[in-house]
Amino acid sequence: MYLHPHKAEWKAEYLRERELILLSYGKDIELHHVGSTAVSGLFAKDCIDILGVVENLSEVAARKQGLIELGYDHKGSYGIPGREYFSKKSRKVHLHIFASGDVNINKHLHFVAAMQGNEKLLQELNSLKIRLHNKYPNDRDSYQLEKGHFYNKLNELL
Repeated sequence: MYLHPHKAEWKAEYLRERELILLSYGKDIELHHVGSTAVSGLFAKDCIDILGVVENLSEVAARKQGLIELGYDHKGSYGIPGREYFSKKSRKVHLHIFASGDVNINKHLHFVAAMQGNEKLLQELNSLKIRLHNKYPNDRDSYQLEKGHFYNKLNELL
């Protein structure tokens, strides 16, 4: 099973990871807890998603070694131009770093803001996630692909 009811400890885990990143990277990065684990009441995969915002994406190259020493694997843009992507396996964490002004920043932040406390949207997305999880218990790619329409609909409200 890869889908879990919301866990209160996800926020504390984000805050711990945030402190580690700031100690390693420095104060020149703005960090946000994003994705489903950032939304109280939302079912999610047990993975903390963190959005990093920097002034200039080129500075990430000079600072990535500190993140690697924290256990992150650097994966470059990983299919999204304008992003530096890092993943950590010991406590599953995805770190998405974008330069200030990138359109993806608003998408991530808008998702959390739109979902937080919106019972109708929470119920709609939870129902969709549970249905797709039952339909694709061992196929995360199909699960992700099919729930994409919900996120596209939400992004149209930006």
